[in-house]
Amino acid sequence: MPPPGRPYVILQIAASIDGRITFNPGLTQFERHPAEKMLPDGGPLWKQIEAAINADWHPQGSMMGSRTVMRESEPPRELPPTEDPADALHEDFLPADVVSQTTNWLIMPDGTGRCRSGYKGTENPGHHMIHLVAHAASDAYLAFLRRKRIPYLIGGRDHADLPEALGKLHAKLGIRAVKLCGGGTLNGAMFRAGLIDEIHLIIWPVVIGGDATPTLADCLDLHRDELPTRLQLIATKPQSDGQVWLHYRVLHESPTLERA
Repeated sequence: MPPPGRPYVILQIAASIDGRITFNPGLTQFERHPAEKMLPDGGPLWKQIEAAINADWHPQGSMMGSRTVMRESEPPRELPPTEDPADALHEDFLPADVVSQTTNWLIMPDGTGRCRSGYKGTENPGHHMIHLVAHAASDAYLAFLRRKRIPYLIGGRDHADLPEALGKLHAKLGIRAVKLCGGGTLNGAMFRAGLIDEIHLIIWPVVIGGDATPTLADCLDLHRDELPTRLQLIATKPQSDGQVWLHYRVLHESPTLERA
C-alpha cells in the first residue's frame, strides 16, 4: 500500500554483481565507457520492467539525481544577479499554467542549484521538469528557474529536504507514485530516509570493483545502533543472457537492535 502523506517510490536500477552502477567515477548518463559493450543488451529488459512498474503503479513522476546529468567537478554556469525579493524567491514556485498541463513530472533534487541548463523536459507531451532545492540555493538560481518557468519546491538548509519534498509532491501536485532512477548518492539518501518502497534491480553478469566507482547506494556508514534496510524478495527472474531481474519490497518495520 502507498505510504500515508507521500508518493510510493519504486527504484529501478541496474548494477554489477558487486553493486557498481557505472564503470568509472564521475560518469554522467551522457557518457559511455568502452567496457559497456561487454554487457548484454539490457534495453528490452529495462523496458519490460518499466512496463511492469507502469501497470502496477502508474507513476506520475520520475526522479533522478543532479550528479547523473552533471559532473560534480563541473562548475555551474554563471548567472546574472537578481533584484527579486529574497523572501519571495525562497518559496515554492508552482506556476498554475505549468501544473495544469503536466501529467508526468521529471523530478531533480538539486539542493544548491548546480543544474542551470534551463532544460524543461517538455519534448514529451505532458512532461515537465521540477527541481527540489534547498534554502542554500542562490537567489540568482531561483530567479533563473522562475524566468524559465521551471517549477521548484524548496526545503532544507544545505540539502534538499527529501521527506518534505516528497510530502509536497503528494499534497500539492497529487503525485501518488514515483519511479526513482537515481545515482548512488540520491539512492543512498533515499534509503537512509526510509523513502524507497520497492526495488527492481537488474544484475549484470560482471564484476567492476573500484574504490570510488558509484554503487547502488552511496551514503553514510551505519551507526552502531542502526540497522540496514530490510527487503522482502518478491520475484527472481534469470535471463538467458546472464542478467537477473530481482524484485524486492522494502520492509519499513525494522526490528529493534538489541544491545549486548
